[in-house]
Amino acid sequence: MICYFCHEALMEEVDIANLFKRQGPLCHKCRGELSRWRAGRRCDFCHRLMEEQETKCLDCLFLSGRFQPPNSITCLLDYHGTAKMLFHRYKFTGDCALAEVLAMFLDRRFGEYEVIIPIPISRTRMKERGYNQTTMVLDAKGLRYSDFLETDERQRQSGLGKVARAQGENPFHLNCRREGLADKRILVIDDIYTTGMTVHQALEKLYTFSPASIDVLTFSKA
Repeated sequence: MICYFCHEALMEEVDIANLFKRQGPLCHKCRGELSRWRAGRRCDFCHRLMEEQETKCLDCLFLSGRFQPPNSITCLLDYHGTAKMLFHRYKFTGDCALAEVLAMFLDRRFGEYEVIIPIPISRTRMKERGYNQTTMVLDAKGLRYSDFLETDERQRQSGLGKVARAQGENPFHLNCRREGLADKRILVIDDIYTTGMTVHQALEKLYTFSPASIDVLTFSKA
């Protein structure tokens, strides 16, 4: 078997502890590289690497003035060179086998939520890519989720500033009944958390159905 990321042969010494275990999709070197976090002071809430002059996270301050925040944000990977390459290959070159790599960083405890809701992609993006990069990872891990959120076609957000994105129309809408979310513990999952605008716009819709709580899980923090 080869490493899904570097394509080198996986060399693992077999002993009684791993004899009957399925070998993982990453070699030790690649797993170590992807698990590495850049040094520096981070926001305690969104995990953003803060500038030296910042006393508070400017992204969180901006969002908290416009949206109700989630209870917590959990981030699996830092968005550095190795992780950037992983996501580029996974999202833009069709290397969908890398869903298995991201799935290995997911803890089974995330399946304990009453409702798991992935951030959706538009029909155009689905047609271009052929898969939802978030739900494919959840499928690889065997986590059940609900497609309660849908999204309209929208301009690529990478070309817009934070204010323009916040002032734009919320592209998300719900396709479930209120009782599907009311008083439920919800986990919202996205692939990459950059400014947080996409996630918070999705939360804005979900909060209208009065859930008990909403936590956010993101595969990587840019």
